[in-house]
Amino acid sequence: MKILVIGGTRFFGIHMVKELLEKGHEVTIATRGISSDEYGDKVKRIILERTNEESVKEALSPRIMTLLSIKLPIVRMI
Repeated sequence: MKILVIGGTRFFGIHMVKELLEKGHEVTIATRGISSDEYGDKVKRIILERTNEESVKEALSPRIMTLLSIKLPIVRMI
């Protein structure tokens, strides 16, 4: 399945992308392009500013994507 991850280079996004790749999915990460990652050629990349509507439209308009909601476990801090 083709999956778009908004972010993917920090915090839980890193673990999500790694798991998706391990399960054989084709992953695209959409980031600002500021943080580096260790995915190499295993992912496709889209550069956008998620808080800027025009940036998102420009970056995503040439692509057709299915949005997938992933249920993440709840982590409780003690």
